[in-house]
Amino acid sequence: MAKRILNIIFFTFGFIFTGCTSLHAYVYVLAEYYDGNAVLEKEEEVKFRLRKIRKNADHYVIKAYSRTAISYKVKKTRNTTHSFYIIANEEGKYQALSFSATGKWATSEGAWAINTDKDIASYENYLEGKNKWYVEEIETKNGINTLKTITNVLEKMESDVTYYYRASPNKDDKMDNCNTALLETLTEN
Repeated sequence: MAKRILNIIFFTFGFIFTGCTSLHAYVYVLAEYYDGNAVLEKEEEVKFRLRKIRKNADHYVIKAYSRTAISYKVKKTRNTTHSFYIIANEEGKYQALSFSATGKWATSEGAWAINTDKDIASYENYLEGKNKWYVEEIETKNGINTLKTITNVLEKMESDVTYYYRASPNKDDKMDNCNTALLETLTEN
């Protein structure tokens, strides 16, 4: 009888620990979306930069990456994955571009952001070979068409798309998350 009670106690604690770990990961993922108002305020600057890049698209290379949403050791799953672009000029200077939430809820207003702290930190960590964010390049056969991809992002910015956190099979066309926004704007050569 005592052994059975101990088994029940261990099972209960194991269940609670697993649930808390998942909840902990979810809270960290939501916390990744810092101050959304600042992102919204800078969206006009993002449009300005992207229009400038579009005018000189031949001088830029764009690549796509995915990573865990936080550096905390979270398993990379569909719901804890963040996608972003890296746009580099001929001198090797780069900037990150991603679609972000503007609130810490399952749905919120969305905005495109350049050089968020976490995108830059994860990419630089990847370049240094540390890769604690589990960054991976999204492979394409012939590379990404910079002009068309930037044009697609600018069109998305004008379309008033809402951000949603969780990937959903019943996604509304007016809702994206960082992953769907990237996949819907990426154009291969």
